[in-house]
Amino acid sequence: MLIHRPFHQLPLNRRGRDFVVGDVHGHAALLDHLLAAVRFDTACDRLIALGDLIDRGPDSLALLTRVEKLPWFYSLRGNHEAMLQDSSRNVMSALLWYRNGGQWGQEIADETLHALIRLVDGLPLAMTLPLADGRRIGLIHAEVPVGMSWSDVEALNRQHRRPLQDRDRDPDDDSLAATVLWGRTRITACEGLRSLVHPERLSMSRLASLRCALQPVAGIDQIIAGHSYSQDRRPIASANVLFIDTGVFEHDGRLTLLEPLRQRCWQARYDRHRQPQIIDDEGEPAPRPRALPAAFA
Repeated sequence: MLIHRPFHQLPLNRRGRDFVVGDVHGHAALLDHLLAAVRFDTACDRLIALGDLIDRGPDSLALLTRVEKLPWFYSLRGNHEAMLQDSSRNVMSALLWYRNGGQWGQEIADETLHALIRLVDGLPLAMTLPLADGRRIGLIHAEVPVGMSWSDVEALNRQHRRPLQDRDRDPDDDSLAATVLWGRTRITACEGLRSLVHPERLSMSRLASLRCALQPVAGIDQIIAGHSYSQDRRPIASANVLFIDTGVFEHDGRLTLLEPLRQRCWQARYDRHRQPQIIDDEGEPAPRPRALPAAFA
């Protein structure tokens, strides 16, 4: 389903279940296998992808057009959709997309490419998902900038004074629109913390930087994000942020599907014959944030 605005508030799903999937990157077979495993009901359930439906897999075109055709299938805009959108501007932007998995764009007609660019215009940057237990879940591709709250994200529509595609293309831009597509500060801090042996030896400036990046995002119960995949191919929790990109396009990668209400994850991967397989049919509990070392107190 297309939204055509930067931020969208989903209505409460009173009839079925809601599922959130990490970066699919063209791997429709794994996604379909996961939906079958959870007995997804298209009459009442909803699926929200966190962006990066495309590139690095065999089914980019089919996956992106599903969002337009299926009323139960929502998707955020990821940085790969932003690169697709940018590709028609100049040769350098097109080459950037091709180098990052967008080679399939060279194989489709210009008319189809322009239709996809218009489709990407309908993908929001963020959504709020209300749950039956009263919690509110923020859905975003990359991250909320450090120091900002979810209310800043909810205000994206009021900030929408010029076309979104004119504001979200620069990965070095530190604006809100760019950071929700490209930012990696929070997950980099989280992965750094997991490998930290002697936090007491950190410099005061480094310690302060990590503390800031590991703080919860205010104004929302939980945020679910993709974009940066975990090194161990498992979801990562930091404060109230849960990262569920698990590197589907890597040789040992997985695709992760989460049911936010139950906080359970299912993962699919390819076996040695490149056939989709579910790792755990019953799903596993989503990880909880690790306690911070004493040095962070």
